[in-house]
Amino acid sequence: MPQSLSKIELKRRKRGQGLIEVCVGIIFLVVMALAILDLGVFVMGGDICGGVAKQAARAAGNATDQPTAAAAVTNVGTQFKASSMYKNLSLAMTRYDNSTNGIVSVVCTVTIVLPVAVPLLGIGPEYQIKTQASEPIVGIAPANPT
Repeated sequence: MPQSLSKIELKRRKRGQGLIEVCVGIIFLVVMALAILDLGVFVMGGDICGGVAKQAARAAGNATDQPTAAAAVTNVGTQFKASSMYKNLSLAMTRYDNSTNGIVSVVCTVTIVLPVAVPLLGIGPEYQIKTQASEPIVGIAPANPT
């Protein structure tokens, strides 16, 4: 026959149930906080890569010819300070159109090392981001009208 539970035993069961609910909630919150941290690092990495590509494209756009533009892009790449989260930056000038309305395009690639690889998201500890920036060429004087 089932025995009735005393008031003390009921209190203990409710307290134990509450403790388990809090532990499960804390585990869920920790996973969410780590995922948000990774997302923040990921977004900042994209922003850094986009900024470096834009800066390199501007430097190349101010050059007077293609070799000088390539040197300007390389110079911007050497000024990048690698960190534990952002490394292996590479810049490549993909387009240099030295016509009257010329455009220069630069592609930036950077490797992002996530501080905490959350296994539930399926993203590894390292991820590579690529961005592209284009700027008008202003360093070439237009031809004299005839």
